[in-house]
Amino acid sequence: MSDRARQEFTAAAGVLIETRIRELRKLTFEQVKSLPEVAGFDQTIGGVKASITTFRQDSPYELRGMTLVTVLVARPRWFGMAAHHIERGLVFSPDGTVREATTRELENSGG
Repeated sequence: MSDRARQEFTAAAGVLIETRIRELRKLTFEQVKSLPEVAGFDQTIGGVKASITTFRQDSPYELRGMTLVTVLVARPRWFGMAAHHIERGLVFSPDGTVREATTRELENSGG
């Protein structure tokens, strides 16, 4: 993939993730808890087939009592043997607060 194609893919993936994060941010803690653990679909982005997946994890790692929702866009690399991915997440607390997940929280959750 050329640098330009990679930049176009990254920009388009970023828009998809931002749109999904905005939708999720509107949900309550109870609504988020009822989401499936994994939900995804494939979409062509910049001429490349990519997987868009939303993960829900209850009380992951050091987020006891909270729910982490991660949105991940991945495209295959090296003949499908690896993938390049972009992800963002939100942490939902029982008290109703919602915040952006840190890089470390995403890494600890498997990202």
